[in-house]
This record gives sequence, C-alpha cells and structure tokens, in this order.
Amino acid sequence: MDIFTITAAAYVLCTIPYDPLEHSTITSITVTSMTQSSTSTQAALAVGLILGATGVALLSWLQKQQQKQRFLDISDNSNNDCLESSLWLNTTTSSSTTTSSTSSSNEDDACIYLDYNGTTPIYPQVLQAMMPYLTQNYGNPSSSHVLGREPRRAVDQARKEIIQLLQETTSNNDNNNNIMDPSSIWFTSCGTESDNLAIQLALQSCSEKQAKKKPHIVTCNVEHAAVSAYLNVLVDQGACTVTRVPVDASGCVSSQAMIAAVRTKKTVLVTLMLANNESGALQPCQAVAAYCRRAGILFHTDAAQAVGKTSVALDRLGYPDMVSLVGHKIGAPKGVACLYVRPGSMQEHGRALHKHGVLMIGGAQEFGRRGGTENVPSIVGFGRAAAMAKDGLEKNAVHMHAMRARLLEKLQELLGKDMVRANGPEDPALRLPNTLSVGLKGVHSGDLLGCIGDKVAASAGATCHSTGAISSVLQAMKVPEEFARGTLRLSLGPKTTAKDVDKAAAIIAEAAKKQLGTA
Repeated sequence: MDIFTITAAAYVLCTIPYDPLEHSTITSITVTSMTQSSTSTQAALAVGLILGATGVALLSWLQKQQQKQRFLDISDNSNNDCLESSLWLNTTTSSSTTTSSTSSSNEDDACIYLDYNGTTPIYPQVLQAMMPYLTQNYGNPSSSHVLGREPRRAVDQARKEIIQLLQETTSNNDNNNNIMDPSSIWFTSCGTESDNLAIQLALQSCSEKQAKKKPHIVTCNVEHAAVSAYLNVLVDQGACTVTRVPVDASGCVSSQAMIAAVRTKKTVLVTLMLANNESGALQPCQAVAAYCRRAGILFHTDAAQAVGKTSVALDRLGYPDMVSLVGHKIGAPKGVACLYVRPGSMQEHGRALHKHGVLMIGGAQEFGRRGGTENVPSIVGFGRAAAMAKDGLEKNAVHMHAMRARLLEKLQELLGKDMVRANGPEDPALRLPNTLSVGLKGVHSGDLLGCIGDKVAASAGATCHSTGAISSVLQAMKVPEEFARGTLRLSLGPKTTAKDVDKAAAIIAEAAKKQLGTA
C-alpha cells in the first residue's frame, strides 16, 4: 500500500458525514490492507487513521456546536421576524429552516385558527422571555447557590406580573390591604389542578362541625369538567353534597338563585365560573362573591376563559377568595396555571388549614401548599403573558368583538338568518367578546368539522371533553336540537383578521350547503 492510499483513507475519515457503520467498514478494509503491507507502510497508515479519527471527532463536535448555536439564536432579537412567522397559527407552519418571509400562496393555504378558547399559540414575546431559562438559567429555584438565585428571582417576578392582572380598578378598599400580596399566587400544572385545589382547600379548612355534617357546595350546571366532574366524584365518595343551580336560555345563572341555594352553617364553598368556555356567557360573580364574603363562605371562580378578554380585577369580581388562571389561554405554554388564594381566607370564620400540602404533597414549594419543583420557563412565560394580557385588554377586546360580529354577519349572509342561531347572551356586556357559539340548522357539526378541518380550526364545544354528542352546556341552555347538533364554537384571538373571518365564513357556509344538499 502506498502513501496515496493512506492519505486517501485519512481524508475520507475526516470529510464524509459520520456514520458508525460506514466508518467501521472503511476501517475494516484499511486494517485488512495493513496486514498485507510493510512495517513502515503500516506505521504511516496508523498515523493516517489516527489523524482521520481525530478529524471525525472534531467534525462531530463542530456540528453539535452549530446545532446548539442555532437553538440559542431563537432568543436573539434579530430573529423576531422568524418567531412571528413560525408561532402565529394564521401563517404557514415552517420547516426546520424557517425564514421570516412566507409566500402569499402558502398564506392562502394556511389553516385559519378559530379555536382560541381551546388554546392559544405561544406568543413570540413569551417565548423570548422563556428562552434564557431553557438554556442558561437552569438552576433549581429552591437551591441556595448562584445557579438557583436567578430562577427564584424569575419565579417571584412572575407572581408579581400575574397578581397585577387582578389589581383593583379602585384603591379605596380599606378592608383588603393585603389582597395583592404576591404570595397569594400558587402555581399549578393546569386549570384542572387549580380548580381541584380550590375545592379541596374549602373542604380541608372547614370547621369540625361542618365536616361532621357533610360540607355543602353550591355551583351552577354549566361549569367546566374540572369542577363538575370533580364534584361528582366527591359526592360519590360521600365527601360533600352539591347543589347545581341551572342557567337560563342565554347560558347565564341568576345571582339570586345562587344565593338562595346557600345553606346557612353547612355551605363551605360557592364555585362559579366567570365565563363559560362554550357559550361565552359571563356569570354574576361580583354579586355572588360579595354575598359570600359577608356570609363568611368561601367563594371561588374559574376565570381561565375570561383572562385577556374581560376584566378579572378583584373588585370587579366581588373580592373572591380563590381565582383559577391558566397560562395557555393567554399566549403562555401549556402545563402552567395558578390559583389565587386571598391571604388569610383559610383562617377566617372558624376555618383552619393544616400545615402540609393539599393535593400535591411533598416539598415545601408554593408556601408548603403544593409540592413539586417549579416549572421555571413556563412560569416565566405565564408572567410575561399576564403582563401582555393586562396591557392589551381594552384594544384586544374591541378588536375581537368586531371580528365576532363580522363572522356572525357573514354566516347569516351566506346561509340565511333563519339557518343561523347565535347561542348565548345577546347583550355584548354579558358575554366574552371573542366567542361565537353558532348553531347551523339541520347540520351535523362533527361531519362539518371533519370536512373543513384542514382549512378552519374550530370545535363543536369544549375541546377538552368533546365527544361528538350535544354538549351538556347546550342542553342546559335548552338550545333546540336542530341547531344544537349543528353548533360550532368559533373563538377568535387578537391576531384574527377580517380576511380570516371572511374566508372562514365562506368555507363553513360551503361545507354546510354541501351537507344540506343546497350547494
């Protein structure tokens, strides 16, 4: 074997893409050749192989560094345009080599996203805030060393940003000086956990007399499954009794009926959602919470669907004791939520809460009430999204209301007013500005959604427990079956455009006409 062969072998090892099988084959052939060569040639060949192996290792390391740098570059301000194009769902989903420009043809083919009540995209500003805690500041916030200090500071800052969402619209409340304490924000993994936690806090803190007589809870009959299903289980277990107050045809419950359902000395909790996730109906939390406060009864509201669309200021809510908030409904990632717990509420009116955890029992995180290492990147994102929701509330609400009205008008124009029924309150002040629950007469919503699913992202009801049957919410509202079976929940976001609305209406109307045979 001559020096050219040795050099060629080393060159091949240094330059071809690394593949263990291919390299083992080359090495095997070369080693076989070495056994047929002279001693000096073998020595030269060995040097070549060593150089080649070194080159392969260096090349592999460089490739890994390049991949790592590309990942880190996501958080660079210079790539904001790229983030905008890849994160908003009304643009074309990009490949691993996403660029900031998207062709008009791809935009025209993109799926129109009308399922903001199901979840929101992670907003670019939120992802940017999260990135340092996914890459550099990875310490455990419970650690005392230097790598734990910045994550702890970030978690504390997120609490302050979220509590600002609940800030009073007036400052003349003399009896609630500590209600804005950041320690009132307890982070959880999701809205379901927050709702379950609120219910357990009420049960576990009630007086001995109430516990012996089986605690009583009041709610309405259109609550999210995180409340309604959990209460069903507790009733089956004999842990409590429950009164469910029915809503009217608009999806709203009467505050007087909620108050009338309270049983003196037995009721330990009233839980009433702020906004229904299907109909968009706003519930009278302020009046009910104010009554509960005077009566010494804990009040909880699930405000997950309301944040970023209507005010969740504590005074507007009647100063509730507990409020559930969820990150992925406002542009933060899934897997992070919180429960606001009014300071001192668990120690009033004979209540007393034990010193260990409530649902997640373990470490001392979340002031000893919810064990588990904090999800720092998502908590940071939640805080940033909360700040954005507060700052953009008025502007976004006006925009979403206009887009909702336009969408309903377009559907009525294309299908006829007698074929389109808007479910929920007619008064805009009594519903979310972004939510359109609309029944299409004679249409089967499941089949229609199957036809348009690649073009319009929507749902027939609550995404987390959609089964294809008429939802319990529509049944509670007594929506006529001919419209209920054809009901779509179309929920818009801050970035929904008039073009999106017009195109979506045309797609929905065309699919409905085909199903009805009138196309």
